[in-house]
Amino acid sequence: MPKQEKPVPQTTSEEVSVRLKPILGVRPGLYLSVLYGIVLLLAVYLLLFFPGISHRGAYLSLRTFPDHAAVKVDGVYAGSTPCTIFLPHGERTVEISRPFYAPATITRSVRGRVFATLIVPDRSRASEVLPLSDIDGLAKSALADFQKNPQIPQILSDAAWAAAAADTQEKLYDLIAGSLFSITDESQLRELLLAAARVSSHAGFLTPSSFVNLLQRSVVLSQNSDNSPAWVLLAISRSRQDKLAPSPWIQQYVAGYRNAISRYYQPGSALSPGAGGSVVVAGMPFRAIPAGDLMMGKDDNLDSLGKSIDRLLAHPVRVEAFYLGTTEVTNGAFQSFIAENPDWSPANRAALVQKGLVTDAYLSDWKSGAPPAGASDLPVTSVSWHAASAYTHWLSRRAQSVLAGFTARLPSEAEWEWAARGGIRGMPYPLGGKPGGAVFFSPGISGPSPAGTSEPNGYGLRDMLGNVWEWCADPFSLNASLLSSRDPRLSAALEKSLPDAPDRSVRGGSWADQPGTDKVYTRGAQPAEWCTPYLGFRVALARQ
Repeated sequence: MPKQEKPVPQTTSEEVSVRLKPILGVRPGLYLSVLYGIVLLLAVYLLLFFPGISHRGAYLSLRTFPDHAAVKVDGVYAGSTPCTIFLPHGERTVEISRPFYAPATITRSVRGRVFATLIVPDRSRASEVLPLSDIDGLAKSALADFQKNPQIPQILSDAAWAAAAADTQEKLYDLIAGSLFSITDESQLRELLLAAARVSSHAGFLTPSSFVNLLQRSVVLSQNSDNSPAWVLLAISRSRQDKLAPSPWIQQYVAGYRNAISRYYQPGSALSPGAGGSVVVAGMPFRAIPAGDLMMGKDDNLDSLGKSIDRLLAHPVRVEAFYLGTTEVTNGAFQSFIAENPDWSPANRAALVQKGLVTDAYLSDWKSGAPPAGASDLPVTSVSWHAASAYTHWLSRRAQSVLAGFTARLPSEAEWEWAARGGIRGMPYPLGGKPGGAVFFSPGISGPSPAGTSEPNGYGLRDMLGNVWEWCADPFSLNASLLSSRDPRLSAALEKSLPDAPDRSVRGGSWADQPGTDKVYTRGAQPAEWCTPYLGFRVALARQ
């Protein structure tokens, strides 16, 4: 018979109890009270005393005028104003600095409260006004910074705080005028207007007199750059463009613009025939380019001029007579320069890179200081704007013996475009309506053709489109055409006064571009130190 298991007795929660035993003769009620007291005291210590003991010091809330000054505590970077920094217990030195402003120093003897610092930190406040020490450096740096980083338009309004200092207004107005050439959207335009208001009011409140001063300067700008309404249209949003375009102000501008440029628009006409003169300098042939009024920009459709505004706005520019190389500078010609200027040799590339004059790609295809075999007649490429300029300085000494009073340099954008058109107006190519044997991309192409491959234009110049892009002398300005004038001589003066920029203009397209993508008015930009296999240069000779 199977053995029966004993039933498990049933219990309820009311029947369960725990009895603590005395410890070392101490009753549970007593030692539990002591234990709770210790825990409470430990919590009080950790909450109210330990933070102040282990991290003894005080917080300093620091503001400066202007903001964004670097803050160091005992030589260690701690933040940028406005900021709150922690000062450890003891003697502390707070250094405040911002480029182009005089530095400030705060010395503090920090005791640091111990009690309840986690709940109520030990805090103090300080503010410093940093005196401006270098307005020229500030204006130049702010403009260069904005040109490189237009997506951070606050650069302009931040710099305008310097207007609080005496004798800074004109320099800061120059900064604002220079920034006009890089404005492309409404956020940048808002910061520009804020900066202008700060400058006009000396970083204070915009009073009626300072507002009138701002308006007067705007009027002067519109008189010198009477195409500025086109600039305004392209700086605002599309919806605002649609609202502003039918306004009397814009319609009056368009009518005046079309009337002014119609005098220069004569498609296919050769109003400036070549003078026929030519010279040879250091084995390089140059052709004489006559003076004249260039219709610079996208001018190959009069019906669209003034109706569809873009950044290639056609405008007249006066160009004085000069000479231009019939082809791009070749590898062989550049090798002659290097032979007399070894600092520009590929062997010295590392030093040139360190100076910011070239990139690692400088003459990258040259071996042992010489171009590849059979490449002497090819255009020299992978040369920076600085290297091209150095070549023109070297060539100037030789030009003097051929053309007294002339100097060699890179052509301006206006000179380049005037020469590329070959005396023909209103047409997109050097030969008019066709590329004329220009070297563009085709299956199997892997580089430029020998210099002078294309047919000559009306001035006897070859390869003005295709083969390789060519450096120009000018800093690149996105809005140069929009801030031009309908007076060709005033436009020429504006071109010569463009603000310096990190990029330089390039023209002409290259062998890697698809046919038809580049016209005589097509513009490009490259950093001045850039070196690529698609970019070379040709030389202009002009009176000093």
